[in-house]
Amino acid sequence: KRCETCKSMSNCDHSTKGHRYGLKRDLDNQLTDYFTICNIYKDYYQKKKNLIYTTFNEEDLLDESQKNFILDNVNILGMDFVKKIISIQKGIKVNGAYLQVANSKIRLKLVKSLAYALLANHNVSIVKFSDLLKVIKSEFKITGNNTYQTIIDSEILILDGLGNEAITTWSRDEILLSILDNRLQSDKITILCSEFSLDDLKKLYKVNYNDEVKVNQIIEKINEIKK
Repeated sequence: KRCETCKSMSNCDHSTKGHRYGLKRDLDNQLTDYFTICNIYKDYYQKKKNLIYTTFNEEDLLDESQKNFILDNVNILGMDFVKKIISIQKGIKVNGAYLQVANSKIRLKLVKSLAYALLANHNVSIVKFSDLLKVIKSEFKITGNNTYQTIIDSEILILDGLGNEAITTWSRDEILLSILDNRLQSDKITILCSEFSLDDLKKLYKVNYNDEVKVNQIIEKINEIKK
């Protein structure tokens, strides 16, 4: 009965998560019970395989509650952004998109819902930029760990929180600019999310008085991605 009313993996309390009980008759016509993989788990497992790298809570991203949040908030996303996502789902070549939502809680839900939708048919990395910078710093002295290359190679990268990181010339030039440039050159899809407009980002990324050239490069790359 629990399985019949279950709508999410998070509600599964079986010792073997994602499986359900079934009944069948054996060769002696005796009823016997068995375990079978449920449809919810099949969907969950496929998305889990497609999730290449994340700095978010993995279980939250894969939870079915993410499913309808995008559809319920199309007015916030705007039709240009929605058309881009539809194009991606149809396999039409796009560089990516830029999503500006000032409310950080709503943006976070939209980002998770977006990842959930794209994970059905695409390999996706989804990272919060400030967390990614911490990971990259921590890996400098660890041989064999290269998160930067992992996200560069991902089919789709969702990069959230632009402008909220501790902005330095290193984070701006060596990491952000490098990510944007590499993904454009390799024809990978990049979806950028921020609470800030591009005009705001232009001001935020100017660390020193003579940084205008580098800042303009960042904005140009973002504009190329969102064409």
